[in-house]
Amino acid sequence: MKNHQIRARRAEGSAVSAPEYAVNCLNVDIILAKGRSDVRELSVRLYTSAYRLMGVAARQASSSKAIRTWHFEVSSSDAWTGGTYRAFVYVNGVPSWKAELFLYTGEGIDSSARLESLEPSSPEMLFAGRLAFRSWWPVLEGFHLDEDFIVRFMEQIRLFTQNIETKTWASVPPLQVTGDADWAERFASLVLVPCVKEEWGKECVLTEVSGADDDMLSLHLLERVCYLVGAHIAPDTVFVFHGATLTMEWLNADYYPYFSLFENEDTCFRLPETLLTERKTEPKGFSPDETEMPEAAEVQDEERKPALQRLEEMVGLSRVKDELCEACAMALFTRRRKELGLEVSAENRNHFLFLGSPGTGKTTVARLIGEIYHEMGLLSRGHTVETNRAKLIGEFIGQTEQKTCAAIAEARGGVLFIDEAYTLVHEDDSRDFGKEVIHALMTVLSEPNPDLIVILAGYEMQMQALFRLNPGLGSRFPLRLHFDDFTSDELTEMARHLLAERNFELSEAADVRLAKLIEKAVLHKDEHFGNGRWVHNLVEHGILKCMAKRVMALPLSTESSELFRWIEETDVAGAEPAFLYENAPKVALARRIGFTA
Repeated sequence: MKNHQIRARRAEGSAVSAPEYAVNCLNVDIILAKGRSDVRELSVRLYTSAYRLMGVAARQASSSKAIRTWHFEVSSSDAWTGGTYRAFVYVNGVPSWKAELFLYTGEGIDSSARLESLEPSSPEMLFAGRLAFRSWWPVLEGFHLDEDFIVRFMEQIRLFTQNIETKTWASVPPLQVTGDADWAERFASLVLVPCVKEEWGKECVLTEVSGADDDMLSLHLLERVCYLVGAHIAPDTVFVFHGATLTMEWLNADYYPYFSLFENEDTCFRLPETLLTERKTEPKGFSPDETEMPEAAEVQDEERKPALQRLEEMVGLSRVKDELCEACAMALFTRRRKELGLEVSAENRNHFLFLGSPGTGKTTVARLIGEIYHEMGLLSRGHTVETNRAKLIGEFIGQTEQKTCAAIAEARGGVLFIDEAYTLVHEDDSRDFGKEVIHALMTVLSEPNPDLIVILAGYEMQMQALFRLNPGLGSRFPLRLHFDDFTSDELTEMARHLLAERNFELSEAADVRLAKLIEKAVLHKDEHFGNGRWVHNLVEHGILKCMAKRVMALPLSTESSELFRWIEETDVAGAEPAFLYENAPKVALARRIGFTA
């Protein structure tokens, strides 16, 4: 083999497993053409085609011998769906190779590609060496931008950086952001401003272009800013103009006295028109996991309901509902005392611990808590930023703290939800960077009025072990919610609700078979049972898959809407081998001694 290779395979069973980041695992092998004795550490970072981080893994050489094949298990909070992924390989912490991997949808199918060297002046090298570790880069995920925009954006940043470093420009030309006015303002403030400061070390001035002819004050201010730009009075300041597409075209019109300032197309960031139809929400840095609580899909007016009402309508969780109502009542009681001048303490901390098994609704409740406390006036925004060890731990000293601080900054005004928090620290590994996450969190946890709720979630016993490693951490979380496992009746209700919302109907025999299946699964469950996630996967990857196989095997002449809606008992029975017996106790057989023919 003359070239370095990368090979990946989705871990067996991940397609039907609970979407915990430790379960969504991709087995990755790096095969070097020739063993290199200088490789002391190798790490791989995997991204979607639009450069959204999926997972990171690193390994150190255990001996001085040259290693040819390096094996990694790359964990992700999102499922490894079929499609193209971008891989970047780092040798001793230095970005060295890249590859595009096409991951097939089937289980156990290898995907392989040749590793190509990263060119020093390429946009990929800029991304792998710098942009990927910037605090503002994950914010791009919240804009749901396509691959073409991201690639062009990286090329623009590369050209700007090159011209500034080579001093081609006496001053950086003004930048434009066009598209929907709201999204343009957010992109300019959340992406371009920190980019300008971190990449080029320059100050930034934001200028809104409203295009209001009758607003003489705004027009006068706009004209003065354009004068400053054209006269190069502030060469170390980058001016960013943002506005709707039509108003930016008005600014660029020939009759405007400073239209020549905006002739360079490379300085213009045109947001896609698809953002015009997006729901106007604050961009989030991480994509939501819709399978955490697989109750019915929300109807269009669901978000108009108060968050507490949506919590009450969820299946089960009676203990959580009672404990959360008590916490809310106490928070409102304390605020009212402050308003009356009776409360002497200035503290306003509402950090939570979520204790319970996977699939018991922790992520869904975390999102609702952000909205509930926002509706009570205790949080300024009410959004939720979801993260975990895979997204917080870096490969280099200082990188973990940077990632954690970026997540905290993004979550201000809302909720920072850290799932499987007990995995942050490994007691038997003194070199693990997870301790940096705890240290960064302790700073914000000590703030008396952080405008932020931090939620740590995980198994109760493992969380207690985490607090034993850091005794001061547990006292920072005054509120604790206990998520009990769902009963078989509650899981059955979830399944029925999920099917009904998708316009499926169970026959009487199928409904009875479903209830018995879930009852048996709960009876034989172990500590890794997925609860609500298991039900979601049972419906999506078991019952409906068996139904599809049955229906599509029939002659086309028998097609009808009822046929594609009606679930038979055989469909439920077909799902039992994969979803029932895998939870049954396994009996260890006696090992045979000797040889067999």
